Amino acid sequence: MKNNPFLISGYISPDFFCDREDETEAVTDAIRNRRHLTLFSPRRIGKTGLIKHVFYTGKQKKYFVPVYMDIMSTGSLKDFTESFGRSVLTALATDDSALRKILKKLASIRPKAGIDSITGEPYISLTVSNEKEAIDSLETVFRYLQAQKKHFALAIDEFQQVADYPEKNVEAILRTHTQQTLNVSMIFSGSRKHILSHIFSSPDRPFYNSTQMMELGKIEYESYKSFITENFERNGIKTDQQAIDLILGITSAHTFYVQYLCNRLFSNEKKISTEAVQRMLVRIINENEAVYASYISLLTPLHFRILRAIAANGGVQNPTSSEFLSSYDLGAASSVSLAIKSLVDKGFLDLVIGKYTLNDLFFNSWLKYKAGSL
Repeated sequence: MKNNPFLISGYISPDFFCDREDETEAVTDAIRNRRHLTLFSPRRIGKTGLIKHVFYTGKQKKYFVPVYMDIMSTGSLKDFTESFGRSVLTALATDDSALRKILKKLASIRPKAGIDSITGEPYISLTVSNEKEAIDSLETVFRYLQAQKKHFALAIDEFQQVADYPEKNVEAILRTHTQQTLNVSMIFSGSRKHILSHIFSSPDRPFYNSTQMMELGKIEYESYKSFITENFERNGIKTDQQAIDLILGITSAHTFYVQYLCNRLFSNEKKISTEAVQRMLVRIINENEAVYASYISLLTPLHFRILRAIAANGGVQNPTSSEFLSSYDLGAASSVSLAIKSLVDKGFLDLVIGKYTLNDLFFNSWLKYKAGSL
């Protein structure tokens, strides 16, 4: 059975990773020169894959010890500290001797060792009862990190989540620790650009001007085209270059949607033609029709009309222009402006390179399909 080369989650090795050579070098350079970095991008564009690619290559070359944590599911400083403790201490527990040393050295914060049910690897966890314990435990773990003779790269994914924590001093606490822990290069990454910009660019916030800012864009068109073609043909699947262009057109070269559409084609087709691509797209959006119906149930009639109009245009630079409003009978510019802000806040729209587009590109295709314009 052939391994599908089009991954839709996780990271295996550089063999399954497309391009990003300049971005890999930029992130690696920041880490090796001990600059903190803020990495932001629209959702599913590939920032987590880039981080894990940098960590894979950096670990292979022994540039640094990588530590990755995703805090999307956290809702408080307590949750953050437990996630932080597990990620950092597990990365340090490279063998039984190191694990025992950590448990003994950090006995005051009651670490526990266990076996991950998915990977089968040992891990160390923390259990925190209240805010004071969280603050003390966080300080202890950072202090332990600082005592190591290694250089660490610590990535906190979906960092904008800290802005919603009930505790108001989280940013100040973390800023203090990152200033003092000189052998750790931080990567703060996230998909909510406006929130991350406030955290790192507002003069009244603790992290003001403390990191290098880096926006991750889409993979260059020709590089992606070569990657797709090579991976199909290496596995004995013939390709029509018009079909590859169609894939990149449908997905706007957006990483997740490219990978997902190609993954499905790889598992179902012996030749990638334009007809096969269209057929698979219709199959995917029909499979997700219940999801799209649930989206619509959350929208006002105006919200829905705006999304449908933006989908029909493949994105819109100025949704309050008189031409756009009159073409789709959207009403007053002020109402549309408020609706656009609401749709961005709810995650339905994003502003990418000066253009409002739907975040879910298959939903975009479904709207066009229902309108008879796909």
